Amino acid sequence: RTLRLPMSAARRRHEVAVIGGGFGGTLVAMCLASQGRSVVVLERGRHPRFAIGESTTPLANLVLKGLCERYGLDELLPLCKYGTWKATYPELRCGPKRGFSFFAHEPGSDFGPRNDHKNELFVAANASEAAGDTQWLREDLDAFFATAARARGVSVLEGVEVTGVRRENGWTLETIGPEGTRQIQADFVIDASGGLGPLKDALGLEDHADDLATQSHAVFSHFEGVRPWGAIYEESGGSLAGSPFPPDAAALHHILEEGWMWALAFDHGVTSVGAVLTGAPTGASPDRTWRELLARYPSVAAQMADARPTRPLTGTALLQRRLRPSAGNDWGLLPAAAYFIDPLLSPGNAHTLYGVERLARALSVGLGAPDLAEALKAYDDSLQNEVDLLDMLIHGCQAAFCNFELMTAFSLYYFTGAIWSEVRREEGKAGPDDGFLNAHDERFRGLVQAAYGELIRLVGAGAPSAKAVSAFTARVRKDIQPYDLAGLGDPTKLNRYPYV
Repeated sequence: RTLRLPMSAARRRHEVAVIGGGFGGTLVAMCLASQGRSVVVLERGRHPRFAIGESTTPLANLVLKGLCERYGLDELLPLCKYGTWKATYPELRCGPKRGFSFFAHEPGSDFGPRNDHKNELFVAANASEAAGDTQWLREDLDAFFATAARARGVSVLEGVEVTGVRRENGWTLETIGPEGTRQIQADFVIDASGGLGPLKDALGLEDHADDLATQSHAVFSHFEGVRPWGAIYEESGGSLAGSPFPPDAAALHHILEEGWMWALAFDHGVTSVGAVLTGAPTGASPDRTWRELLARYPSVAAQMADARPTRPLTGTALLQRRLRPSAGNDWGLLPAAAYFIDPLLSPGNAHTLYGVERLARALSVGLGAPDLAEALKAYDDSLQNEVDLLDMLIHGCQAAFCNFELMTAFSLYYFTGAIWSEVRREEGKAGPDDGFLNAHDERFRGLVQAAYGELIRLVGAGAPSAKAVSAFTARVRKDIQPYDLAGLGDPTKLNRYPYV
């Protein structure tokens, strides 16, 4: 059967071709279309399709809100808060996210709540559920963005794989899809594939994953029947009366000896659950890895006792990758295509939105304009600084999994940078050069780097003493004080930080 394509999809030449039809690819396409550009999006799969990368943050929502206002994307504005999302698009499945919750576990032992809360951490991200962030069910969200892009004149082609790339007087993309093989020509190409896409080989880009200190792999799925962690916490003798939000209405982190687990609850009874384990995979099957992990942590096993996966468990190779550079005169990589470190602390969606914002701004000067090369060079410089900062923040936490007090202290650099960036945006002070997580601030970056070096030395020398942990915590509080807008340096809050 011959498929009859819409006129917009039948065009062979576009100003911009976007490889990858997730939310980042279709969003950057909508922004460019609003500038009057002809854009085609090439998606290898078909919507709706399973994807993870589901936890958003206040910074992500603020950037999305800014993009909606700048480019007139009014239909996306309700997605910037949980309350407006549910009121406007109840059919788009999601879950509430009030902040971040962490709980430290020891192998072979039940989780035991403490009065001083030193084995837990709550950091609130918003004042209420209605004003809160969301856990994105990506199959619904990505499909919604693709539909919105089509309505704005973007050619979104699904089931289309890029099989070859030529760069000569512009770009020629060889594709195969429902209508057979075809060539699509473009003046500029954006890789939004979220992996090592076809531009890597076409441009001769090398994977510099060895530059990253973080090393981890993952096992994950979606599950029905996951018990709320809050119930298990209270059954263990703990009280949530003073917590700033329910622990399950959050990006819930279980910190383990060999890595960490996430649990992101959606409103329709499904929970995204996965484990990120340090180092390379052992070669065991995902199911065996999962069973053995739960057998070591009885309280986590209790949470998953009645859980049923809605799809087979997925196991990954090493997660880390890094392509350099991330942009050239006629091409650019969105952050998820340029690198991946680890989903700890939920940086991915916000950083993708930063990339969309920056590439759309860069291309607004015009394809071939003298200022475009400079803007794209600035894009790459910012992204590389941010990847370096993120690697320190994530690897530092990973290295401190053996001592939750150290990890909690070091994680405050991330939360400080995130909140500082959020407030600057809210107050209209953030300029085009503002970095993700305050990465543009050399003083802040230097403080993180120095503390990271000290942390690695501490854990590398064996079990740190209580005195050493206390001194490191005091160092962090002193470092973040000029940037601390949420009272993160206040020890009287006992690791339960409300929204300020």
